[in-house]
Amino acid sequence: MLASVVLGFPFSFGFGFLCVLGSLVSVSSGDWLGVWLGLEVNLLGFVPLMLQGVGGQSVESSVKYFVVQALGSGFLLLGGLSLGGSLFWFFGGHGGVGGLFVFFGLVLKLGVAPLHWWVPSVMGGLTWFGCGVLVTWQKLAPFLVLLSLCGDFLFLFLLLGGLSSLVGGVLGIGQVQVRLLMGYSSISHWGWVLGTMCFSVLGSVFYYFFYFLVSLAVFFLLGVGGVWRVGFLGGLVGGPLVLGLLSLGGLPPFSGFLPKWVGLQVVLGGGGVFLSFFLVLGSVFSLYFYLSFLFVFFVGGGVRVAPFFSGGGLGLSLATVVLLGCFPLYEILFYLFF
Repeated sequence: MLASVVLGFPFSFGFGFLCVLGSLVSVSSGDWLGVWLGLEVNLLGFVPLMLQGVGGQSVESSVKYFVVQALGSGFLLLGGLSLGGSLFWFFGGHGGVGGLFVFFGLVLKLGVAPLHWWVPSVMGGLTWFGCGVLVTWQKLAPFLVLLSLCGDFLFLFLLLGGLSSLVGGVLGIGQVQVRLLMGYSSISHWGWVLGTMCFSVLGSVFYYFFYFLVSLAVFFLLGVGGVWRVGFLGGLVGGPLVLGLLSLGGLPPFSGFLPKWVGLQVVLGGGGVFLSFFLVLGSVFSLYFYLSFLFVFFVGGGVRVAPFFSGGGLGLSLATVVLLGCFPLYEILFYLFF
């Protein structure tokens, strides 16, 4: 994975710049046309990066991703046209049919349930670099634009939030290919993002920020270690990878528990008891298949790691992940911002 990125540096840099530029254009635009144009530029920049994988699977995944994103852009364009093209449209009321088209277009681009079917399929044919970008940066612009629709489609946000958390957790159980498992994990996390968004925009952004950082670290370790099946865990990156996965699963006291704790406080504080049940239930299912990594690591022989990670390096990783999840930080952040 790393070799393909280094060898194609001019190629990767140029199209990567288009990805960043497109997202920035979307989030800084003052009308629907600019949002749509930025997402299209982002799409045209990312599809060539997906083709850096070896074999025909990367081509198949690229075609699937392009078709799905083009369909989402079509909904977005149709909704924007129905809204009349008014300047700063996403600051006004847009709860009608046009806003509904925009909503479903953005939800399709994010890949949340029940429009989640394309995420595991696309990730199954990508490199770890492509998977990491897909579940983090590629969802930044649709997420920030979707924040403006929360007040008009509150019930849909509640429904899709609980459904995504539950579907991602249930379908991830029994997966042996790590790419598919991480795809379902992404769907489950986006359930938390959408659910928190109904009660606190800042809380939703906070959750996405943590998921963004932890996911990048985990996908980097997966790429360096060349892990593609659960049974292949171990080696040089086995210890830090297990810690990162447990953090991504939200197991206390690791740092990944912080956004879930804050999100749960926000949802319960807003009266979303029923929603919190589905969010927690989905997280329990997700944590189950994350713990399967830990089981394979210790029982399947992965515990025999390199000396560096079995000594101070692993200890430093463990201390960092645990200290980031200290409980006083949860309360401080909650009372300061939420």
